[in-house]
Amino acid sequence: MKKIICLLLGVMLTALTFAGCGKTAERQLYNEKLSKYINLGEYKGIKVDTKSDEFKEFYNSVISSDVSSNDLYVKKTEGEVANGDTVNIDYTGKKDGVAFDGGTAEGYDLTIGSNSFIDGFETGLIGKKIGETVDLNLTFPENYDSSELAGKAVVFTVKINYVKTEEERKPEDYYSEIGFKTLKAYTDDVTERAVKNYLLDKVKTASKIKDYPKTDIDTIYAAYKNTVEQNIKNSYGIDFATYLSYAKTTEDAFREDAVKNQIKPAMEAQMVAYSILDKEKLGLKTEEVNKKIDETVKSINNSQITADTVKSYYGEYYFEYLTVSEKAADYLYKKAKESNILDIVLEENPHIDLNILRGMIFQNRYHMEYSERLKK
Repeated sequence: MKKIICLLLGVMLTALTFAGCGKTAERQLYNEKLSKYINLGEYKGIKVDTKSDEFKEFYNSVISSDVSSNDLYVKKTEGEVANGDTVNIDYTGKKDGVAFDGGTAEGYDLTIGSNSFIDGFETGLIGKKIGETVDLNLTFPENYDSSELAGKAVVFTVKINYVKTEEERKPEDYYSEIGFKTLKAYTDDVTERAVKNYLLDKVKTASKIKDYPKTDIDTIYAAYKNTVEQNIKNSYGIDFATYLSYAKTTEDAFREDAVKNQIKPAMEAQMVAYSILDKEKLGLKTEEVNKKIDETVKSINNSQITADTVKSYYGEYYFEYLTVSEKAADYLYKKAKESNILDIVLEENPHIDLNILRGMIFQNRYHMEYSERLKK
């Protein structure tokens, strides 16, 4: 517990204010009164025990998320490709010696045996040495969506970069690769993010969802469907209607499944965050949302990706939600650390007036003394 209290104390001065100046953002989501849809659970002063097994699950989840998003798995660079391997490849597809649209990629992760590519592509890599470059002479199926490629002979030149394992690299091996100067700086950052995730989850668990606003379901589904359409077009070269026919389903059935299994579970966490934002009048500024968009563009590290590109792919609401979730988590974090400081002072000064104590903490009179002691 002392470790996390010290961490919470360390950012007290910067976490007191959440709404700055700037233009108020026009909300994409949850413009209705949310109390119609959710009974928000208690969210102030939640206790956090960083030594508990429950918290360690959140901590490890943050680590795993970092590993996944930064591709920090152990890479196999020797041996041969086998069925079931996930291989990282660069490839260029050519018809009559000319590269065709959608046939080139770098750093693509392909699971052998997934049948993600046309016949012969994946099986053509089995048994090839890691690090090798191979030419695959293939033919597109006659019923392929693109008339320029349907039934045509092509050559894919494929470089096998490595085989991706499921073994995660250790933080001490990669912290500097993701922008941290020391291992402690990284683990402190992981702890902070894990605490915020823990707090949001606790509030979500304590809350009761009464219903889901239809307008917001429609907004989120439209963005979800658009993302699926782009993915299947880029991966398989087919449109959404063709995808539905291959899957032997209808859009109504597709929507019903998406709303039940994807959208409504996500909305539960969203309504918690937006409820806290509204109850505490934390505000939402256009520049805050734009900052999230810019951070996403920068993280992709591709000169062809722009703000419009990511907004089109994810949906504008997504970046608003990221901003709202962050602001709500910051608020919970502040309240958790204030509660933890109260506990420490009351334990050592059981006769102190609680109202006076709260005022002193707000003015940070105990901040330096207890912060330094907890570091020991």
